[in-house]
Amino acid sequence: MVELNNINNINSTIVVSFVHGYKDLNTKVTTEKLPALWVHQSSNQSFVYNYPFPRNVSDFYDYKSIISGDLPFQNAKDFEKLPRFGFTGLAQYNDNLYAGSWNGVYEISKNDFSLKRIISNNLMNDMHGICVDEKFIITILTGKDTIVFSDFNGRIINHFTIANDLSVFRNIDLEKIDWRFLSKQFRGATGIWHFNYVQIYGDEIWLTSRNLGAIIVVNIKTLKAHIRTMNQKTTTQLHDGLFYNNEYYFTSIDGKIIIASEEKNSKFDPREKFDGTEKFSRDLLCELIRLENTEFGKEPNWCRGIACNKDEIYVTIDGRYDEDLSFGLLGIKRSGKKILETRLKWKEIGDIDKLRYVTGFDLLLV
Repeated sequence: MVELNNINNINSTIVVSFVHGYKDLNTKVTTEKLPALWVHQSSNQSFVYNYPFPRNVSDFYDYKSIISGDLPFQNAKDFEKLPRFGFTGLAQYNDNLYAGSWNGVYEISKNDFSLKRIISNNLMNDMHGICVDEKFIITILTGKDTIVFSDFNGRIINHFTIANDLSVFRNIDLEKIDWRFLSKQFRGATGIWHFNYVQIYGDEIWLTSRNLGAIIVVNIKTLKAHIRTMNQKTTTQLHDGLFYNNEYYFTSIDGKIIIASEEKNSKFDPREKFDGTEKFSRDLLCELIRLENTEFGKEPNWCRGIACNKDEIYVTIDGRYDEDLSFGLLGIKRSGKKILETRLKWKEIGDIDKLRYVTGFDLLLV
């Protein structure tokens, strides 16, 4: 159990997914279960929960009793180098949480955070954001810019790829490969767009592109894609997001929160009423919050994941490669007032002499 510090009347349970990796990429982890969820409760306590992470082909057979979906292809091979461990994107539906991993989506009870099953198919690889509704589990085959629709038993319903000219097509060649056992062989973002956040709004899927710094919207009925941009006032590295109270909230990994609005006469900038800016072409209007200008008072070395409650905004901070041996959870008011800062030390996760990073990835208020 990890005690919370500097927390003031947080009434929600905050669930934080995180990932971790090792300096030696060939490190063999023999522990049956590894930490992946950090849960903060309103009782001013937090807990770290551990889960099994089947990686190589034989692991999937060892854990087949809890895997829903495809077992490995006959020609599937073990990883050339082990990918990171832990959970990435988070979603909730009914009584369950859903957490992405490198090669599966974990169905977890909201009640006690116990694992129910691992949902997996051959188009699951290096998942970032995930989305769950009554029909689908939506994941991204990140390195191939491909949106994948699966059912709750892991069966692939559909998938389509977004090309660099924004054409949308079904690439059936992807189905020939068991992507679950491929690791990234290079530094930096994978894919042309490097999609992170994914969310469905009616007939549209919204995806944040880290490489573009904008949002790509796909109409799933017409299979047409277009770009949504923001009147950004500074360089950003767009990562995660959500739609809340008729506004779009995004993180930039360099320590910024971006709040975007469809409103043509935005309250974000008082010059709107004087300068006649409606004469110019623009898309989403933005408010920018730099964490260094809030009561937090500094620029974190990483910022990822976002959750909102009224005027409260929560993000994870720090934990980048080869940095301080902790990452944190930060809560601020929209005004910049700090309401929460607490940290998870790497020693809670594993051997600090072997770990290269432990980084928060996504957040949910449950």
